[in-house]
Amino acid sequence: MKRSILRCGLPLLLALACLFGTAVNAAAAPSNAEPSVNQYEVVSPVPSGTSIEPITQPARLDTLEGKRIALVGGSFSASVTHAVIRDLLEENFHCTTFYMTDEIGKSGTFNPNSVSDKSRQFQQNLIDYKIDAVISGNCGCGICTVKETGNGLAAEYVGVPAVVVGAVAFVPQIESTGYNRGVPVVRTAHYPGAFASDTTEEQQRKAREILYPQIVTALTTQITQEEADRIAGDVAGVHYDDIVFTGSFERVQQFYEVNEMSDGLTVVPPTREKVEYYLQFTTYGAEDIVNIKDGEVQDVPPANRKINAYQVAANAIMAGCPPEYMPLCIAIVRCFANGYFYKSLASTHGWTPYVLVSGPIARQLGFSHEDGAINEQANKLLGRFISLAMLNLAGYKIKENRMGTFGYLQPFAFAEDEQACLEIGWNPYHVEKGYSLNTSVITCGSTLTWGNPVTIGTADAEKALQLLSWDVTEKQQNGLGNTNPREARMIWLTKDAAALIAQAEGCGSKTGLKNALVEYARRPLWMRTYAHFWANTGSKIHLNTTFDRHYIDLKRGVSTENVERDYVSSTAAPEWLRGVVPFETIDTTQTVEQSNTGFVITGGDTESSFKIMPGGDCCSFNLSLPRNWDTLVADKYEPIAGFYLAQ
Repeated sequence: MKRSILRCGLPLLLALACLFGTAVNAAAAPSNAEPSVNQYEVVSPVPSGTSIEPITQPARLDTLEGKRIALVGGSFSASVTHAVIRDLLEENFHCTTFYMTDEIGKSGTFNPNSVSDKSRQFQQNLIDYKIDAVISGNCGCGICTVKETGNGLAAEYVGVPAVVVGAVAFVPQIESTGYNRGVPVVRTAHYPGAFASDTTEEQQRKAREILYPQIVTALTTQITQEEADRIAGDVAGVHYDDIVFTGSFERVQQFYEVNEMSDGLTVVPPTREKVEYYLQFTTYGAEDIVNIKDGEVQDVPPANRKINAYQVAANAIMAGCPPEYMPLCIAIVRCFANGYFYKSLASTHGWTPYVLVSGPIARQLGFSHEDGAINEQANKLLGRFISLAMLNLAGYKIKENRMGTFGYLQPFAFAEDEQACLEIGWNPYHVEKGYSLNTSVITCGSTLTWGNPVTIGTADAEKALQLLSWDVTEKQQNGLGNTNPREARMIWLTKDAAALIAQAEGCGSKTGLKNALVEYARRPLWMRTYAHFWANTGSKIHLNTTFDRHYIDLKRGVSTENVERDYVSSTAAPEWLRGVVPFETIDTTQTVEQSNTGFVITGGDTESSFKIMPGGDCCSFNLSLPRNWDTLVADKYEPIAGFYLAQ
């Protein structure tokens, strides 16, 4: 598995320095200037600190004979593979097994720095039931891997050895999740291929012939130092401002690429002098930890590092951001520690992160809300920072713990036309979130779609609202909307589209528009059931129930694997289905929740369009600007007070 420089050790670091350039340790005055010769002395963009200390893992079992084994989890046909493994354990070792029982439960995502009540209860159940070992599975997607690995981690933390079952492609994510959460070695059983692609008979055969022998070995063979070294490597003791490499511009590119500190695009060399210059544009000192809230370090998954301002600056420089972007970059990193933002970023579904810049800072620094916004220079550079920060600061790596099946788009930034909001009578997004109009705010979110907007071809406000309602029901999480129909959405509207829809009954405010969508943006329960029944991620529901039974369960509000419940009512058939559905009333399910639906006026005024962006929830942080901000940026910008809006 590839590892970053901080896991490669100083010997590799020095070897690379000898190959590409020379390691030095020089001091110079802070400067934004390039060196006079093509020779750069650069620092590391990767923090060396972590908020989680590794545990001493429990010994593996001498034998499985007569042991009490809990088989937990439930993702990706675990009901099939776990059943085979259970039967073999009982037959061959006379084990007492607990097969996905309510008594044992499951931990789900496990964070040792912030253990949930669910995790604590799971751990206590393991102790109360005298469980000797845990088998968790199955890992077949980016998010479920974190959850199923969490069961194993929770067990290891209370002295119970565990093995996690996962498709081969997700084994690196299992191992890195464990390492980053304090478990040096997570033993795994590798399932070849994809769970969902195999028949039940093939899943049973692989469980019997391939998984079972691996599980027995994993639980009865002691962990070796070689295993721990393979996963963790020797952690290099790099000081936050050490010069890690010296060489030409071209050699610097090679250095960062070889050590997995680059996203593959050209980076600006982060010299010590330049980093120190950038820090002048913040309220933070070089060693100040930015991911702190109420005096405590907030974990930034998946690496759970302590991120200081120095490394934020190094990544901002590498991305090509000018120094005045530093307050924005720090706010973005603070968002990285918020579960509303990071919970979806490892998923196979490929959430693309974005950032919304709000308040006077957006206007002062020139972030665009016009047509083509995300391709404007300011917007592009901030998006590039997110890309590098995810890699170097948070620790996301493609195919290791960022598992998008088809990969990911480049992150992007945009702004809202807040003046247009005021003219229409709507609050800007950040004001809705409780900030004052002239507070500068960063909002981080993610989306599963791009492009494909709807152009409104009518001046009828009610019809425009119906078009918006229809598109909301179509643009859902996970393609067909087979999981939570009320997943978070960010909805972009051009100025003309917003002005028209605001004229619809009850839509004079964004709150009113949300309420209207709760009422009108409803999906036929038949479509919802069909998607969930046949395209559900991981579990083959059709093996356990009938379509009609599942329809009734969803209508009754029974919780499913992906959502607590559906909100189903018998309503008038949606306007866009009149003539298609031969009934006046049908069963429909709610697709919008007020709390996780946002509206942003952006995209200029060249046409009347809107775009639905389903994805992850958002989180926001206000910017902290140094007191001498206007002086620092005086050579390029007018004072920030000149960009305030009057309400």
